[in-house]
Amino acid sequence: MFNKFGVLGSVMALALTTTAPAFAGTAEVIHWWTSGGEATALKVLVDAYQKTGNTWKDNPVAGGEAARMVARTRILGGDPPTSMQWQLGAPLVALAEEGQLNDIDAVAKDWDKVLPKVIADNAKFEGKYVSAPIDIHGHTWLWGNQAVLDDAGVAMPKSWAELIASADKLRAKGYIPLALGGQSWQEIFVFETVLLEVGGRDFLTKVTYDLDDTALRSPEMLEAFKLFAKVRDLVDPGSPGRDWNITGGMLISGKAAYMIMGDWLKGEFVAAGKVPGKDIACEVFPAGKGTLVFGTDSFAMTAVKDEGQREAQLALASTIMDPVVQREFSLRKGSIPPRLDIDRTGFDDCAQKAMAEADAGHLFLVPDNVTDATGIGALVDQMTTFLHSSQTPEEGVTAMADAIAATR
Repeated sequence: MFNKFGVLGSVMALALTTTAPAFAGTAEVIHWWTSGGEATALKVLVDAYQKTGNTWKDNPVAGGEAARMVARTRILGGDPPTSMQWQLGAPLVALAEEGQLNDIDAVAKDWDKVLPKVIADNAKFEGKYVSAPIDIHGHTWLWGNQAVLDDAGVAMPKSWAELIASADKLRAKGYIPLALGGQSWQEIFVFETVLLEVGGRDFLTKVTYDLDDTALRSPEMLEAFKLFAKVRDLVDPGSPGRDWNITGGMLISGKAAYMIMGDWLKGEFVAAGKVPGKDIACEVFPAGKGTLVFGTDSFAMTAVKDEGQREAQLALASTIMDPVVQREFSLRKGSIPPRLDIDRTGFDDCAQKAMAEADAGHLFLVPDNVTDATGIGALVDQMTTFLHSSQTPEEGVTAMADAIAATR
């Protein structure tokens, strides 16, 4: 995973990081990075921050929803943390509108030049940065066990049509075509790729961002549900409720041929001694649609008044956006940096593909960071109901459109 200079070169590079101002303060940071791989990546940030003369006070909370709830409670109680891991877009704006965030424009002078526009725009409130992004995780990846594909004599699919066409050959060899954890947050990644297959980026936008009633009831939506119904026959009976990492183990072990999942799955590949892009093939899926649905981990700066805390926030924001920190962090986490000017040496083949998508402006921010929460919640509920039922595509289309309409 590292370049030819190895870990020593990385450590030396971090030691030379000088872009963060040398303020002296303490930053209490709430985050949800509690797994081994996440902790390894986080250490890059913590060490670099403390090299600026500041102190990192760690406050980890397992699970994103739980961490956000803790942070929100602290804010409402008048005891906000210095910074907190938070979603870009609508969730960030909601806090800023309440006056709960400080801007960090003092250290963000060049950020517009080095960040993809979609990230820059969604890290701001009223034109000023209120959050510092540290990574990009692509969600709509198709992963394929190369040994399984070779054994069945099939090529890595670039479309749903190709994937479905390969299913009979895979079953004949005893493989499960598609590993899927039957939880709604995993299933929505699959549904998004179906929408892209049928109508491309514009259709995905109309359905998931705009919740447009005409699009939801359109012939294209019926076609999408007909395609989504075929997923039922591609997965195994143990799919419902299965966790993502257990499902990933099916792909890694060769029980299943394919899996649609975010690139954090690469951590499981590496732990199992598999090389992303070689042992496990990867494709931004479906290929050629000019779209990678993504999420970004970012740190929002709360509306603290104390000058020392304010300086600690600026130092933290500057450290997060340091090019060396972003590179070394993503190499360990399996993500790609949000900065477009990072040295890309040492990133695996799949990360290189993701960077090419970012360069081309193909990033599509995950819908629940953009869309009305109640409306997108209704979409997800009806999607998972359809997948786990015997509803016809016609019934699925009507049920989803009606459920979303009821929230408007």
